[in-house]
Amino acid sequence: MQTIPYVGYSLYQLFLIFCFWSFIGWCIEVIDMTYETGEYQNRGFLNMPICPIEGLGVIMVVVFFRSIKDTIIPLFLASTVLCTAFELFVGWGMEKLFHARWWDYSHMKFNFKGYICLRNSLFFGFGCVVCVRYVQPLVESTIAAIPLNVGKVIVWVMAVLIAVDTVVSLLAVKKLSDKIKRVDEISKLMLAGSVKVGMKLASGTLKVKSGVDKIIDVKDNAAEKVKSGVDKIIDVKDNAAERVKDISAANMEKLKSEYERLISERDAATERLLRAFPRMQSKKYAAALQAIKEKLHIKTDFSGDKKAVCDKEDAPETEET
Repeated sequence: MQTIPYVGYSLYQLFLIFCFWSFIGWCIEVIDMTYETGEYQNRGFLNMPICPIEGLGVIMVVVFFRSIKDTIIPLFLASTVLCTAFELFVGWGMEKLFHARWWDYSHMKFNFKGYICLRNSLFFGFGCVVCVRYVQPLVESTIAAIPLNVGKVIVWVMAVLIAVDTVVSLLAVKKLSDKIKRVDEISKLMLAGSVKVGMKLASGTLKVKSGVDKIIDVKDNAAEKVKSGVDKIIDVKDNAAERVKDISAANMEKLKSEYERLISERDAATERLLRAFPRMQSKKYAAALQAIKEKLHIKTDFSGDKKAVCDKEDAPETEET
C-alpha cells in the first residue's frame, strides 16, 4: 500500500488504526458513563461499538505530532489542545446541524459552555501520551502482521458496516427530531385551546355582568323583568359555553391521544440515542424532549442517586421495632 506524503501511513493503515481506536474509545466511554450513571449505556452516535470521534482524534494526534511523539510534555500539551478543540468543534457542529446538544459538561467544574471541561481535556492529553508512545507501535506492528488480503476484506467489511450504520443513525436522528418537534407543536396547540376556551368563558362572564349592571340601572323596570332578563342572559351564556366546551373537548381529546402516543412510542433506534446521550438538550424544544425522556424513564440527573447513597451511608443507625 502506498504511503501518503507527509502523513506517514497509507489509507489502508489509517482506516485500520481508526477502527481500532474507535473501538477503544467506545469501551472507555462505556466505562466512564457506567461509573457515572450506574447503568450500561451503548455510547456513541453509531449503533456499532465504535466512537468515530475518538478514532479521528487519535489519527490526528498520530499524524500531526509524529515529530514530538518521543517527548512527553510537548506531546501532552499539544494533544490536550488539539483534542479539546476537536471536541469543542464537534459538539458545536452537531448542535448546529441537528439543533440539539448531544452532551453537556455544565455539571463539571471548569467547563466552557458545556461543550468541553478540564477533566476531559487532561484525560485526552494523558491518554494520547499513553496511546502514541506505548500502544500505537503495537497497533502498527499488528496491522503489518495481518496478511494483506485478509486486511483488505476487514477494511471493506468495516467500511460497509460503518456506512450503513451511519445512514441508519442519521435516519433515527431525523425521526427523533420530527417527534420532538411534533410533541412541542401539540403541547402548544393544547395550551392555545385551553386559553381560547378560557377567554371565551371569561368574555361571556363579562357580558353577563354588563347585562346585569344595565338591567339594574334601569330603575323603572319591575323586579320580575330584571330577574327574567338576567335568566335569559345566563341561559345564552351557558348555551354558548357548552357549545365551545363540546367542540374544544373533541379537539383536545384528539390532541391528547396523539401526544400520548408520540411520547410513549417505543423505537429501538431513537431510544438508543436518548440513552446513549442522556444529557442531550434541545434549546428550541426543551420541554418536549424532557417529556419524552421522562416517559421512557431515561435519567438525566445522576447527582441525586449519588447523594442518596451518601445520605444513606452517613445516616445514623436506628433500631428496628
